[in-house]
This record gives sequence, structure tokens and C-alpha cells, in this order.
Amino acid sequence: MSNRKITLSLALALTLFASGCALETKEEAAQRLNAGSAANGQSSVQTEAGKLTNIQFYVPSEKENSLSVIDVPTSKVVGKVPLSEAPSTVIFSSTMREAYAANMNSSTISIINTQTLKVEKEVPVGPMPHGMALSPDNKTLYVAAVADQFIYLVDTKAGKEAGTIDLGTGAHTNYLVLFGDKLYVSDHENNKVYVVNVKTKQTELTIPTGRTPRAIKLSDDGKKLFVPCTGDGTLETYNSADGKSLGKVADLQGATDVVVTEDGQTAVVTGMESSQVSFVDLAGGKVVSTLTGLEGARHISFNRQQSKAYVTLSGTDEVAVIDTASEQTVERIKVGKTPHGIQIKALPGIGGSC
Repeated sequence: MSNRKITLSLALALTLFASGCALETKEEAAQRLNAGSAANGQSSVQTEAGKLTNIQFYVPSEKENSLSVIDVPTSKVVGKVPLSEAPSTVIFSSTMREAYAANMNSSTISIINTQTLKVEKEVPVGPMPHGMALSPDNKTLYVAAVADQFIYLVDTKAGKEAGTIDLGTGAHTNYLVLFGDKLYVSDHENNKVYVVNVKTKQTELTIPTGRTPRAIKLSDDGKKLFVPCTGDGTLETYNSADGKSLGKVADLQGATDVVVTEDGQTAVVTGMESSQVSFVDLAGGKVVSTLTGLEGARHISFNRQQSKAYVTLSGTDEVAVIDTASEQTVERIKVGKTPHGIQIKALPGIGGSC
């Protein structure tokens, strides 16, 4: 992506923030936060959270019961957050000021202040919380609990459970993705994806998939649903509106998670059991290259420019950094034991009070 395109994209993003939020510059944000730090006896904005304007990745570590904060420009771990038992995934509010971590063995959600890197509240939910999705207004967190049939709703402002969505007897929830009023839920035990209307809390469509669907994703326009199926070693694509198949790519052993480029042409798929990451030509419906020796390659996230992909390696306690142009691993970053999910936190402190 060119520097001109990046600049225009950032300008557009700031314009959008300004249309509905009280906008502040980096300098103003730094002054505000520095004043708050001084009031609390801290001398600088350079806190455990890292520099204010740095772009970071958050990585929960199952065996260490902690969350690592990776500074992207330096590839250094700049902060750690103690969590409850076996944290799996993490997501952010749209302002990036709050993060939510799912603790599987504690059956709780940790609400983290990303300015202070402190857990502000722990919310009990169902057994083995895993995938999460957050409403656009940041008020409702949807949580999949692997060990039962419910989606748990968390009121993020009150910091407490606010009801459930029942997917029916025998259902199992795993990963979630939200678009508009539709919540897509993978069921790895029953080989299907549920499409739930969050307003009515009713399942509107059930999509049969290949064996063991995992970390599902939607295209940016919400029209395509991408489903990595571990049991079949495939990446399946569906029309999100009617559930009809749009294609399938094979030869993806242990398919676990996927990211898709913004032009919709390329998918990058992890394989936890196969310890590999594959680049997929979606138009051609084939694997074009595969990186091996990435022990326990689990979850994946692009940087903002999509020039690099970051992959958690649960077998080596590392995050692999893959250059998407050369399709090669260029770096490994040591994090906590058995890293699970990974999410980017970009431009903290910018955008005012949305």
C-alpha cells in the first residue's frame, strides 16, 4: 500500500471521527494523558502501555494467565497484564480505550483499561468463554461459551451479564462475527454456522459447513462468510445472506483462522495442527504457497497496511511475523506461554470521546 494511500486513509478516518466525536490531536491527547499520569504520581506518558501513538498487538497467553502487549514498530513486548485462568481471545472497543479478554477456565471476561493496562472488572459468563463480538456502539459484548448452547450478553458499561441467546439443545458456540444486526456463530461440534438476529435473539439461518468450523470471518462488505474447517482442511466461502456455497479451497491441513486482504483476492490461513500458514488465491480457488515449521500456528491478524501478518505460535510461545509481499517469515517475537488470540490496537488516544 502506498504512502499516499495510507495518508488518505488516515485523513478519512479522522474526518469520520470528527463528524460524530470530539476530535483531539496526538499532541492534545498526549498532554491530556500526561496530566492524568502526573496526577497519579507518574512522570511520563511512557507507561507500561507503551508510547501513546504506538501501534500494538495484544496477545493472551493460556498457560501464563496473562496478556502481552507488543509494540509493532520495535517488535518488543512493552507491557503485560495479569488475567484469570486460560485467557483465549481479546477484542477492543472502537475507541481502543477498553479491551475485553475471555478467560476460558475462569468462565469470566476481563475488562481492561488500555491506558493503564489494568483489569477494571471481571464479569462472570458461561462455561469456557471463547469467541467475542462487540456491538458498534460498544455497549453490548457477545460471548460464545464453548461448553454450552448460549451466547452471553455483557453490558459493558455496567460490567455485568445482561442476558443470553439460546441456540437450542445440543448447540455449541465457538467463534463470533457481527455485521449489522446479524451475528454469525460457528459450531465446531455440529459442523454449522448459525445466523442470529441480535434484535429478536432468534436464529434466522443455519449454514451446514465442513467438519470442525473454527474462526469464521466476514468480508468487509459483509456479503461473504469465510469458514476455515479443520476436519476437512478447507477454507469455505458462503453467501452470508442465504448461506449458499460460493466455493471451497482444499489442501489447508488443520485450517484454524483466516484473514482476507481488503481487495478480496488473497486469504492467509493458519493451521494449528499442521503448524503451517498458507496463502490462498481466492479467485483461482487454490493454495499458492505454504510456510511450514510454524509450531501450533493458531490465530492471525494483519497490520494496518496488510504488509505483515502476525501469527500466534502456541507450540513455541512466540508470535511469527510474516511479510505478505515475499510470503516469508521475517521475525519471531517471544511472548507468554501458549499464546492464543491476537488483535491490533491502533492509534490509541486519538479521536476524542466517542
